[in-house]
Amino acid sequence: MSGINFKRTYLLGEAYDDIKERANQVLVRYPGYPDLITFNEPDRTVTFSTERLIPTFSTKRPRVMLLFSNPHPHSVQQGMFLSPNIKGRENLFWSIMRDAGWITISEKNPDPKQLADICLKANYQGPFELIFYCYYAFPTYYPKEIKKIFGKACFKKFIEPEAMDELRKTVEETCVDAVITFNKGVFNLASKDKIERYIKSLMEGELIQSRIDGIDRSIPIFLTFPTGWRYHRQYRQFRQASLDRIRAAICGGSNMPESKNTE
Repeated sequence: MSGINFKRTYLLGEAYDDIKERANQVLVRYPGYPDLITFNEPDRTVTFSTERLIPTFSTKRPRVMLLFSNPHPHSVQQGMFLSPNIKGRENLFWSIMRDAGWITISEKNPDPKQLADICLKANYQGPFELIFYCYYAFPTYYPKEIKKIFGKACFKKFIEPEAMDELRKTVEETCVDAVITFNKGVFNLASKDKIERYIKSLMEGELIQSRIDGIDRSIPIFLTFPTGWRYHRQYRQFRQASLDRIRAAICGGSNMPESKNTE
């Protein structure tokens, strides 16, 4: 396991057989990741690999959590968030973040494990110290597959509460100054205010923000374009402009506008 990968185990109990059967229907499409998820018959549990990156060095820069939906099997296997695709092409996320001035790395074309080490040491230029975090720990191609595997009842009773509690705990323990997410569903789960349509609002220059729900400290959370969004000729400009507005809001500190409901 890399410095950011670790194992988690869920106790399934009476739901074990049903969850395993549904999981096998989904995981048959993941032939390249044989050790990603393991069902354990004797104790009726499932063990899986997941990822989280919290810098091990403090640079005294504001800490910003990059909040994603859940780990992608390919990134877990490669040992770093948003790893190059199976053809070796860099994930669009990194070039957008570079162009927006959020992270500049001196090493040219680092491999995933080198990139993980750089980010763990916060050995990059940029205004923030970045935490990479997944709302749900379970790895799938798409977040909706988690509910399909575990079933609505288990998902609502165990998976969702655990995800929210773990996020709040991590935000508090790591002294996060702000959170930015790339997924509307995750934004609505984590924030006090909820939104509906948002892409058009972002393209029109709106700053979409709220506060993390359920913690005493007032932590702003922002929503920007999805990591793979490229559905406009000027997608790079739109995405960079959104990140510029978020950076200005975070660096402005007390000048940030109050939370507002954007429904």
